[in-house]
Amino acid sequence: MTYLPKKTALSCFFGIVMQQKNEPLVKKSFCSYCGDAPINHSFSFLESFISITLETHAIKIIKYVPKFIKNFVDLIPKFLFETLALFKLVKFSGDIDGAHTFRSRVIWEEAKKRGIIMEQVIFLNKPLDFYRATLNGKNIYFESMPIRSEFLEMRKNWDDKIVLKREFKKHNIPVPSCFELLFWNFKNREEIFFKLTKPIIVKPRVGSRGRHTITNINTLQQFREGINIAGQICSHLVVEEHLKGSVCRVTLVGGVLAGFYRGQAPAIIGDGKKTIKELIEEKDNKRQNRVEPIRISKELHEHILRSGFVVDDILPEGVSLSLSHRIGRLFGGTTKEMLNNLHPSFIPILKEAAKIVSLLVVGFDCIIPDPTKEASSQKWGIIECNSLPFIDLHYYALEGKPKNIAGMIWDMWN
Repeated sequence: MTYLPKKTALSCFFGIVMQQKNEPLVKKSFCSYCGDAPINHSFSFLESFISITLETHAIKIIKYVPKFIKNFVDLIPKFLFETLALFKLVKFSGDIDGAHTFRSRVIWEEAKKRGIIMEQVIFLNKPLDFYRATLNGKNIYFESMPIRSEFLEMRKNWDDKIVLKREFKKHNIPVPSCFELLFWNFKNREEIFFKLTKPIIVKPRVGSRGRHTITNINTLQQFREGINIAGQICSHLVVEEHLKGSVCRVTLVGGVLAGFYRGQAPAIIGDGKKTIKELIEEKDNKRQNRVEPIRISKELHEHILRSGFVVDDILPEGVSLSLSHRIGRLFGGTTKEMLNNLHPSFIPILKEAAKIVSLLVVGFDCIIPDPTKEASSQKWGIIECNSLPFIDLHYYALEGKPKNIAGMIWDMWN
């Protein structure tokens, strides 16, 4: 089998640069389409163009690369950080409160339980999502999660939503119907729009956290607007059918189903008396302490407009209105860890999906109407793959028992 290394010296260095470049954007401006994780639009667009356009050529070349060269590449992150440390450009911090993401924090917390020394890489006095851990007297370097280098290789770029769906379709793994679209290609836009059953979704072909994703598109004008928004951060886009249901995150470790998390977007139900804005305020006043208030942003205005409403409208009695495509407590929604309630019919399908991508740790995002019912009885599908999944979702859900996925990952080093 031919593999595409996930982290090379160039990608490692580019990751450092991207984290540095994204920092000013967070401080200077807010982009509602980025949600809670703003990124530098220009750098994201450039990164997507390079990664997607060069991928095919890279795979053709890499399959002829000798194994000893691939092994040498694995040593480059260690060489890079330790060399920068010699020149005082990099230092290492043992302060767990500085963890760059919650994903990294749960990994760090588990390391401390096991007596593993873990430190964060500080580059030019700015914390990165790169870490050093000492195992059996040796230092290992990793981005967010400690996965052995031999399991970090990918035969294809599974984070690419088009690549993933094409491969899964060959193996009869459920996926939504979709088309790829170049941001600057104006010729076949209308043709693609009329080929899919409405509503449809436009999203970046690579990327995560639902950034610049536009859902519930029903008209050609909405479609054009969606392309312009998604195209701000990615050169290649995905146009796909809008599956109905909950957004679920499945995480597998070593082929074992380790967690199943269901997230719901915030929604309100009309009483025929109050406006949408009043119903949002009422919902916020009753929210749990761990649930963030609903932000009435430009994205929210446009989201409900695609359903035919504005915030000052009185919502008819009994009508349920989704307020966002974003799920979970950080956006005013609900979350539940429900591995034990998942219908058994989903398990072999999800395990087969993990086998296809051949990743030690992998997350799949799915749209499922009801995870507790037979898989074949409903229309559902896997919408994307995460080779560096946010395992913290399985720890901080509002309901359900947390799953110790970080422990399973560290166990792989025994």
